[in-house]
Amino acid sequence: MKSGYIYRMAFRNISRNKKRTALSAFAIAMAVMIVCFMKSYTTGLFNNVKNNVFSFETAHVKVINKDYLKEEKLMPLDLNIYGYENNYNEVIDLLKKIEGIKYVLPRTKFGAILNLNGKMKNLVGFALDQKLEYPVNPLKDKIIAGRMFNEYSPGVQEIVIGEILAREIGVKSGDKITLMTKTAEDGLGHMTFKISGISSYGISEFDKTYFYIPLSAAAKFLKMENEVIELAVYLDNMHRSIPVSKKINEQFYTQQANPYIAYPWEYQKDGQYYKMFVTLTKTYDIIFIGIIFLACLVIINTTMMVIYERMKEIGTIAALGMRGTAIIKLFFYESVIISAMGSFTGTVIGGAISLYLSITGINIAKLTGGGMNLQFSEIVYPRFGLDILLYSFIFGVLISSVCVFIPATKAAKIEPAEAMRGIL
Repeated sequence: MKSGYIYRMAFRNISRNKKRTALSAFAIAMAVMIVCFMKSYTTGLFNNVKNNVFSFETAHVKVINKDYLKEEKLMPLDLNIYGYENNYNEVIDLLKKIEGIKYVLPRTKFGAILNLNGKMKNLVGFALDQKLEYPVNPLKDKIIAGRMFNEYSPGVQEIVIGEILAREIGVKSGDKITLMTKTAEDGLGHMTFKISGISSYGISEFDKTYFYIPLSAAAKFLKMENEVIELAVYLDNMHRSIPVSKKINEQFYTQQANPYIAYPWEYQKDGQYYKMFVTLTKTYDIIFIGIIFLACLVIINTTMMVIYERMKEIGTIAALGMRGTAIIKLFFYESVIISAMGSFTGTVIGGAISLYLSITGINIAKLTGGGMNLQFSEIVYPRFGLDILLYSFIFGVLISSVCVFIPATKAAKIEPAEAMRGIL
């Protein structure tokens, strides 16, 4: 029997029992919709973690003073990057010659103390160049009150502080605060800052303990003129961090008495972040596989139920001379058509939900009843992409089409008389 005739017959069977077709397509659509959304959500959540870690903690490669690692927890300011003869820009110029490096950002991370009504509050400061930072860490876009600090402001230096910190100490943009710190010269420094803006990254640890100042202010506050603690290196491809680090270190070895070393993100903190990403990847994979398994069960049960309910129909067409392979083709074509309809619907609905939430975000803090840790922002944006839509659609069609072979093959082998009595 020709495939074209079987294909037309499959179309007639689908339209003949619209209720059964609609129920089958609905079950497939629901399964595909869940798969589409969860794929989008887990990808967005994982990207959220990676972006936070790379933006604030590790970069793709971090260039630091070799001796800084020994006392990293103390954040020593004297073990810094000072260049070779003049300043840290000499090291930046050296890095820019290496292929694959996209951004090199000078940063200084340091501890500071704020006097709160006689009580001391420990804070963490980030000194940065806002223009250089913008493509990687757009602090300007995180300002919820006031404005970004000016790099060179006359009189009092400007500062941006976190939303939770501002609420705790009862200040707003325009107010002034005085901070104390240990300088690079091992002395005690203090400086009064004007709060130009209040920022919110949606990470409770950052928003309650971190503040941001320009590098020009840090140079005076920390006694670190022409010096920074680290150079955060970002690559065209984050997966090339190890070979690029090797190239950087080879360049450093050509310099006499070189005090610097490049560390890829995989090796930092004794591989802590690398291990975390591996664990998260495995966790998300297990969750997603479980969701796919449940979706497969829904699709398989729906497909098998439809075939077993049509045993008498199978017996009738077999008695009229349709061979077993033709019967299998008939149900396969029907399954492909119905699953394509259901998968398309599920992909559209799941994609629409993902697209909407990729813009508005999901407030994880409200769902969990509290703030998240350093690696998670409180608002997670699912990732919307054509690859996820295509994956979801193919998943629905493939699973439905493949699983029809088991019951259809079994049904095709039954004698017509037995099938017409509905006996398996």
